[in-house]
Amino acid sequence: MVPAGSSLVGAHSFTGQGVPESFKFSLPPAQDIMPPIALQQAQVDGVTQLTWQALPTARAYFIAAMGGKGDDSGNSEMTLWTSSELPDSGFGLIDYQTNKSVDQWLKEKVLLAPTTTRCDVPKGIFGEGEASGAMLRMIAYGTELNLAHPPRPADPKVAWEPDWALKVRVKSVAMSMLGMPSMDGGDAAMPADAAADGEGEPAATPEEPKKKKKFGLKDA
Repeated sequence: MVPAGSSLVGAHSFTGQGVPESFKFSLPPAQDIMPPIALQQAQVDGVTQLTWQALPTARAYFIAAMGGKGDDSGNSEMTLWTSSELPDSGFGLIDYQTNKSVDQWLKEKVLLAPTTTRCDVPKGIFGEGEASGAMLRMIAYGTELNLAHPPRPADPKVAWEPDWALKVRVKSVAMSMLGMPSMDGGDAAMPADAAADGEGEPAATPEEPKKKKKFGLKDA
């Protein structure tokens, strides 16, 4: 588990045999570890209202739910619901996406705008009672960063052979049963006697003051 208060912002470097000495870079706040999605659910006249606090570095959101329902004769059907205004199962969207794709899908209203903090799941689409075993998933897309050294020349005719290239992708996800509390793990904690940092030192006990731990890409 990522230690509480960890951050990727700041200077980083990689060293080792065959690694260029120039492999040094800095990450801005937009590429920091994203906070958990504080997804809340409420039932209002059969409609499931989903609410959350907007994440400061989110470019967009997407929500998908999947569940089945049957009747007394043994017939059953699977229902897929998403927050998109276009029909799409959404199976490939609960994952990292490029900045270009996120921007395009925002214009097409496949994704929810970063200022959105509520989305309603319609009444009855998963049968009577929204806590009907439907699985709910949500993702907040962060900004993808691509770095290289030396940078790509402005003139495409100039030959370019970078010493190194780096891609940083961030996201935050939540998973829950429809009508149940979120299982995003934001409040989960590892027991102090079982946790250790990357060098094998035990984590601070609850009585010790918490310190902000530098969390590097190699830890990730």
